[in-house]
Amino acid sequence: MNFFNLGFIQISNIAVQLLLFPIILRTIGIESFGLVTVINAYSLLAGVFINFGTNQSGIKDIALVKDNNTLLSQLFFTIYHTRFLLCSLSILVILVLYWVDIPYINYILFALPIILAETINPIFFFTGIEKLTLYNTSNLLAKISSALMIIFLFKPDAGAYWINFYLGMGNLIFYGIVFFYAIFHYQLKWQPIAYKGVKIILKENSYLISNNITVHIQQSFFLFVLQGFSNPTILGAYSLGDKVISSVRMLIVAFTYAIYPNVAIQYNADKANWIHYKNKMNRWLGISFILFAMGLFFGADLIVQLLTGTQNQLSSTYIKTVSLVPLFMALNTLNMIEFLIKNQYKKLFYCSVGLLVFSLLAGSFFILFIEPTQFGFYTLFIEISAIVIVLFVAKKKQA
Repeated sequence: MNFFNLGFIQISNIAVQLLLFPIILRTIGIESFGLVTVINAYSLLAGVFINFGTNQSGIKDIALVKDNNTLLSQLFFTIYHTRFLLCSLSILVILVLYWVDIPYINYILFALPIILAETINPIFFFTGIEKLTLYNTSNLLAKISSALMIIFLFKPDAGAYWINFYLGMGNLIFYGIVFFYAIFHYQLKWQPIAYKGVKIILKENSYLISNNITVHIQQSFFLFVLQGFSNPTILGAYSLGDKVISSVRMLIVAFTYAIYPNVAIQYNADKANWIHYKNKMNRWLGISFILFAMGLFFGADLIVQLLTGTQNQLSSTYIKTVSLVPLFMALNTLNMIEFLIKNQYKKLFYCSVGLLVFSLLAGSFFILFIEPTQFGFYTLFIEISAIVIVLFVAKKKQA
């Protein structure tokens, strides 16, 4: 049931996004779409920092104490006290940026709902207790409400930065509802700020958050670079391909979250069964995503036509060149889960740092020496490198 619910969450997310992309693209144009995508990526990076790895460690921790209301309450509020502290720090940084009047500051300010929504997002809690029906429904309603706000409230002459505002507001409203529902329905007792508990999270999740931030930078680095070193047409076309891959990544993340609680418990009970399970799931993932890659490659022109309403050869080329990326992402996901269930956060950090170095070098090389029509191969190169690095680090003894 947990697998079904999380799968449905992400499938509904993808479905709504695919319905929303054409509306946004045809309203603001592919050039403005690129800038909106870049600011969205920056906002999600802030969300990664604020969550400080609790979206991952919290799942396992909640699963292990879900039958003890006292411990569950303490853990729940300690996680949120940590998040609220980091959110306040992030907002302070944004206010400083506003004060110095950096370019596109309106785009950053109007993306604040995205950051606030990620702060209160209680998916770790509902995943840990394996009760996802309400979260599933609220998440779908959030995406639908964002789509309706863009359709009925957005006015192109008001500025494209309103797009991220509406995208964030839907999530903020409905995540807020399920956040308070979790507190009252599960009778979570309010806890005063436990500075010791906050300190423990900041210390124990230090490698995990370093990994998450470097992974996010690695995934968005080329997008950030293009914003400064290319024209809006190239940025917009690349952003479209990036959004397609991001939608698939959401599905893979759903798969990871769906199996993570049970795998963590089963691994502690019977470690020998993990290898058999991992091999079986990798075969299933390989077959599924090879077929998906074929669909992306041969359907690239149709995908672009449906999303933009026009033929855009550069966007089609990017989608074709990244068609194999989801396959390598999927094959690497169980390796990452293995690090998590073994509490090998340091190894995750080493992997992310190594991959970030590869990303910085490869991104610079592509910008300087590769034709824009081949930029999609950057993402493919990075995902293949990710598997090589993870397998190399996995064989090393834990320090």
